Amino acid sequence: MATDAQRLALKTYAQGVRDSRRAHAAISEPGLAPHFQRLVTDLMPTLLAAPLTVVPEFRNPQVGRPDIALTRPGEFARAFIELKSTDKPTDGRAWRDAHDARQFSRFSELAHWAICNFHEFRLYERKEAVNHAPVVPEAALDPAKSDAAADRLLEAHDPDAFLRLLERLAQAQPPAAGNAEQLAQLLAHSARLVRGIVKDRLAELTEQKSQDTPLQQVRKEFRDVLYSHPEAAGYSNPDFDELFSAAFAQTLAFGLLLVREATGQPVDHHAADHMPDEHPLMKTALQVLSMEPVAREIGAGFDVMLDTVNGFSREILAVRLDGRDPILYFYEDFLETFDPDARERFGVYYTPVEVVRYMVGALDRALRESLGTAGLADEHVHILDPATGTGTFLLGIADRLRREVASREGPGQTPPAIRGLARRMYGFELLVGPYSVAHYRLHHALSRNAEGAPEVRDLPRLGVYLTDTLARPDSAAPLGPLGFVSAGIRDERLESNRIKTEQPILAIIGNPPYRRLEVGENESLVGQWLDELWDDLKKPVRDAGQGNQLNTFPELSVAFWRWAIWKLFEAGNAPQRGVVAFITNRKFLTGWPYAGLRKMMRERFDRIEIVDLRGDVRRGERAGVGADQGVFNI
Repeated sequence: MATDAQRLALKTYAQGVRDSRRAHAAISEPGLAPHFQRLVTDLMPTLLAAPLTVVPEFRNPQVGRPDIALTRPGEFARAFIELKSTDKPTDGRAWRDAHDARQFSRFSELAHWAICNFHEFRLYERKEAVNHAPVVPEAALDPAKSDAAADRLLEAHDPDAFLRLLERLAQAQPPAAGNAEQLAQLLAHSARLVRGIVKDRLAELTEQKSQDTPLQQVRKEFRDVLYSHPEAAGYSNPDFDELFSAAFAQTLAFGLLLVREATGQPVDHHAADHMPDEHPLMKTALQVLSMEPVAREIGAGFDVMLDTVNGFSREILAVRLDGRDPILYFYEDFLETFDPDARERFGVYYTPVEVVRYMVGALDRALRESLGTAGLADEHVHILDPATGTGTFLLGIADRLRREVASREGPGQTPPAIRGLARRMYGFELLVGPYSVAHYRLHHALSRNAEGAPEVRDLPRLGVYLTDTLARPDSAAPLGPLGFVSAGIRDERLESNRIKTEQPILAIIGNPPYRRLEVGENESLVGQWLDELWDDLKKPVRDAGQGNQLNTFPELSVAFWRWAIWKLFEAGNAPQRGVVAFITNRKFLTGWPYAGLRKMMRERFDRIEIVDLRGDVRRGERAGVGADQGVFNI
C-alpha cells in the first residue's frame, strides 16, 4: 500500500507535467525529464534505506547515456532509465524510428534498465521485459484535464506495481560471474554496449558534419596507423566505422582486464597508468581509448565495462585442480556473445585445443629429432606464429614447456624457463582486437606458474606485434594525428621488421587465414612485395600446361606458406633449415593451383608429414631432395 509521502510525490509529479505541457504545447521528453527526476528522487528514501543518487544524464545528452542513472556512493551506476515522449510505447521492440531502434538495441546490453514514457514504466533485464506498470493514469498528465479531476484520478490509482518495479531497479546489483565462461559473456555484453555507442556516436557526428572531435581523432588514428587495410578483417573502407567500433570495444575490454589481472586491484579511468611494461602498445592504446573527452562521449558504456571488469573474483580465472586453464576458451565464449559472425568475416576459425597440443608436440619432436636441438626448451630456438590471432598456439607452446620443465626439474625452475621462452617467442597479428586479446591471454598464461610455485614476475616485453606479416619487411609505420600513438606503433613496426629481416627463426607454427582472393585483392591483402615473391609458385603450373587453373590460385593461406618458406630460407640471417607446422586447406594436396607450392616444399624440405583430419594419416614421407635440413608438418 502506497504511503502518504509516495502519493504526494506522484501528485506533485503529475501537477508539474501538466503545468509544463500547458505552458509549452510542443514540449518534448527533455523538457519533462526534470519532473520525472524529481519524482524518482522523492521516492527513493521511501523505497530504500541506503542512500542512492539520481543522476540526470539528460542534461548531458550523448548517444551513450540513458536519461537517468541510479548510483550509490563510491560505485558505478548499475541501473538506468530511458525516457520517451508520452505518445511512444514503453515496449522498445515496437519502436519504428531508426534512432529509437538503435537505442533499444544498444541499451539492451544493460543488465538492469527501464523505459518510461512518463505515464508507464517498463523494467528490462537486457532485452527481456520483466514487467510494466502505470506510473500515474495517462489522463492525469493531460494539460486539458483540470487539477481537481486529475487529483481524483490519482486518488483512485494504485501505484504499488510501479513502486515495486522502481524498487527492484534501484536495488540492482552488478551481474556476478561464477566462472570464466560467465565472465566472458558479461564482458561481451559491456563491449557490445560500447561498440554500439561508438558506432552511433560517429554516425551522429557525421550527420552534424563534425570532423575533429576527440573520438574522430582516435578513429583516424586507428584507420591511418593501426590498420593498414580494413579488408583484411572482412570490411570495406566504407564499413570502417563498424570495424573501428568493434576494435575499440575489444581493446578497451581486454586492456582493462589485463590491468586488473596484472595488478590484482580494481581498475578505473586511469587504468592505462598501471599497464605492465611488457605491453607498451597496449598501454598506449588504452591511454587513447580512456582519454577523458573520449570516455565522456562513451558515457555509461565505459562505467558499465569498468564495473564488469571489477565485479568478479580473480579466483575464477585460476587454473583448476584438473589442470584445465579456464581462459582456454575465453575469447571464443566472448565472441559467441559479442559477434558470433566474426569468424566468417575474418576468414579464420578457432583451432581446437587438441589440435594445437598435437601440433605443438609434433613441432617439439621435429626440432629434437630432425634438427638436433633441445626442442622448445632450447634457448637457441626462436618460434613465430605469423597469424597469431588471439595467441592460441603461443599459449600451447608455453603450456607444454611449463609442464615439461616442472616434470623434469621441478616447479621452481619454471619461472626462468618461461621468461626465457617469452624472449624468443613471437606472434604477428594484423587486427587490434585479437592482438589485445592475445596480450591478455599470454600475460595470464605466462604469469602463472606450475602448482606449488609462485607467479612468474618480471616478464620481458611480450613478442606479439601489431603488424602485417605479408607487408614489405622494411615498411615504415604511417603517422597519425595523435603523435604518441604513432610513436608507439612505429616502435612496434621497427621491432617486427627486425624480426622479419634479421632474427633467425627455426620454428613457424599456426593456422593462417584461408580466404580466396577476389580480383584486385592481391594488392590490398597480399601486397605487391609478396605478390611478386609468390609468382614462382605459378611457373610449374604453367610449365605443365595447366595455366588456366591459376584463376583460383590467389588464396590467403598460400601467401603465408610462401612467406614462411622465405623466412626460413631466403630472408636475411635465414637459418636455411627449420620447421613449419601449419593447418592448411586439404585441396592443396591434389589441386593444380597448389602444384607449385607442393614442388617448392619437396625441394626445400627433407621430411614432410601430413595429417589429414578426415582420417588418412601419412607420416615420414621422404621428399627425395635432401638439399636443406628442414621439416614440413601439417
